[in-house]
Amino acid sequence: MPLWHGLILLTLYRINKDLTQIMPALSFRSALLSAVLISAAAFFSSCVNEKISPDKQKNQTDTVVSELELLNRKVAESKGVAAPLLERAVYFAKNNRYNEALQDINSALDLDDKNPDVYAALSDVYMYEGKMQRSLDAVKKAIELAPGRADLEVKRARIFLTMSDYKQTFDALREALRKNPDNAEAFFISGLANEEMGDTAKAIESYQKAVLKQQNHYESLKQLGILFAEKKDRMAIDYLRNASSIKPKNPEPLYILGMYYQETNEADKALAVYEEILLIDSTFTLANYNKGYVYLVLKNEYSSAIEAFNKVLLAENENADAIYNRGLAYEQLGEYEMARKDYEAVLRLRVNDEKTINGLNRLDKVAPRK
Repeated sequence: MPLWHGLILLTLYRINKDLTQIMPALSFRSALLSAVLISAAAFFSSCVNEKISPDKQKNQTDTVVSELELLNRKVAESKGVAAPLLERAVYFAKNNRYNEALQDINSALDLDDKNPDVYAALSDVYMYEGKMQRSLDAVKKAIELAPGRADLEVKRARIFLTMSDYKQTFDALREALRKNPDNAEAFFISGLANEEMGDTAKAIESYQKAVLKQQNHYESLKQLGILFAEKKDRMAIDYLRNASSIKPKNPEPLYILGMYYQETNEADKALAVYEEILLIDSTFTLANYNKGYVYLVLKNEYSSAIEAFNKVLLAENENADAIYNRGLAYEQLGEYEMARKDYEAVLRLRVNDEKTINGLNRLDKVAPRK
């Protein structure tokens, strides 16, 4: 899956006895939703390529419907006002309904073609659509209409960052901070740019400045948690707990925290955090997967590992990693026929998978086929 700008993978598993064949727990980078902001109130993200359970899909659909109904009501109750149209336009763009988004933008332009917010929203629509030059042109028009606004310069920097044009990213950020030295978002975007360029120290400094300007800057706190977790620095704990307190219904910071404990071999703390996540979102299968991994690798509690992987497979019945690791847990318990069934199931999903073939070869030595 796509990763955060310029971020490297962190392998989060330990070799335990002869268990080098275990499918690893997902990394900080590859397991989480990424976060690079692209509009005033929203961000475009990379997502874990997970299958969504029917119940979760229904809940998401219901949320989308109710959100659109609310926006439609705002538009209907605010005839002649551009702001609700712009809010709905960005909603449409986020949901790949670009024609409807542009219709709302055009309606807003009819009301006030000198309103910089209209062009800022148009920039967001084009960015969601992947039309970066048009997005840049729109925000430049907004800046012409409101040359004193730092937030528009930050938006311009954000666009340059998605284009990997670092020089112009930092030029725009300097201009934003000239207009408003306390703009936390400018420091956050600077952090992302420095991360992409591989300068972790400067990234940390930028994120810390963002938090200094705005203590509840969620994205900066989360990124700080990730960077300190990668360093195995216990400062990660405070940053991630603070991020979680700002968005208590979002499991991302807790997931990173669980993986931090997992990487530092604090198995019980990792398990407690994963349980915390499941109280927030019982459908968050990564938490169950990592629970299974912790029981399998760090605690050697194979029955508990099987129970956790079973929960993953209830939601994702073709998750080959979970099937393989469950098979390995069965193998460790001496339940060789159950292990063989799982390994064979993995090969139906991943033909010629080397680790799985090795697993079957081990079983042939200790429990030959009848």
